[in-house]
Amino acid sequence: MTRISIIVRRLILAVAALICLVSVLLVIGVVTTVGDQAPSAAVDSIVVTDVAENVAKDVEVSESPVASTDTVVASTKPVEEVSAAPVVPPPFPALFEPSPNEVQADAKRLGTAVAYMITNYEPESSTIELAKGVTADLTRVVHLASVAETVHYPGLWSRGTIEYAQLGGNLDGGISILVVVHQELGAEGIGEPERTETRTMDVRLVRNASGAWEFDELASAGGQPVARPADLSPLAASVVDNPRIDLPDSAIWDIYSGHTDHVLLQTMSDIAERTPYSVAALHTGHPDNVFGTDRVSNHTVGRAVDIHELDSELVIDSHEVTSSIYAVAEWLASRSDLKEFGSPWRFDDAVAHTFTNEVHHDHLHVGVFPGGSAAG
Repeated sequence: MTRISIIVRRLILAVAALICLVSVLLVIGVVTTVGDQAPSAAVDSIVVTDVAENVAKDVEVSESPVASTDTVVASTKPVEEVSAAPVVPPPFPALFEPSPNEVQADAKRLGTAVAYMITNYEPESSTIELAKGVTADLTRVVHLASVAETVHYPGLWSRGTIEYAQLGGNLDGGISILVVVHQELGAEGIGEPERTETRTMDVRLVRNASGAWEFDELASAGGQPVARPADLSPLAASVVDNPRIDLPDSAIWDIYSGHTDHVLLQTMSDIAERTPYSVAALHTGHPDNVFGTDRVSNHTVGRAVDIHELDSELVIDSHEVTSSIYAVAEWLASRSDLKEFGSPWRFDDAVAHTFTNEVHHDHLHVGVFPGGSAAG
């Protein structure tokens, strides 16, 4: 065999070996690919089965296969997140509007507006800002801001609803408006109040050069809270807890502090037996002196109460002698244990010392003789 023939045969054998090697590699590649795909298909099947089983536990089983398939498909769709609406405080209440029968209606509008503006605010408000909304007089702003600290709670929102405005005095171009305001207080981000207080404020106004009323000062913001004493007397407790006597917190704090004469408490209890009623003031929130004089008021020494509403009727709206309030007033005027009784009417044959004037057209003033001690 020639040398050339030997070379040719070796080349043929090498080519054949190469072809066999390529074939083997191709077969290995196909097997490897099939092996890689098989676990993935198995995992996908497990996931779908688990989801179907979990959904089946949460939905009602239907006898219709088509309905069941639709339910599973719908249940496995992504759920859109729903953000909760932000919690906001209650809206600001309406301004107070005096009854058509009110005397000094303009003064009552302004007096209640002052109490309204310092008890309606947001958490970030300051007393200086609130006071500037009432008056532009810098001296009055500073004084009002100082007194308003009593009703200002930093970090809380406040909503003040005016319940009533009663005259506390009217003389020589000045007037006292006793404003009963119900204040609700809540934390930022919370829509419900976390505390409430009902105060009687003494707002003073004066007439300006044109004869119109303007703000002068806030003589009282209604006092500071007083805790109920553990040894509160049974008589005092019976007045505070009586559902027929509507007391502002300012008056309750007077009783808790031991400032109210037991004779007055007994008289208040007697009145409640005859009719339910609402109190504007005992001591706190009422002028210390009889307005415009240097005489100390019986309110100041815990021996007088002002009542502006009886059996859901305002005194200012019930001046007829046929009214139920007149009947109560006539009964009070006949009592010999009363030192003084002021009302819209004159009782010529009264036993008690009675009087009437413009200031007492909107409330009954009941004053008693000293009983020798206060009840607390």
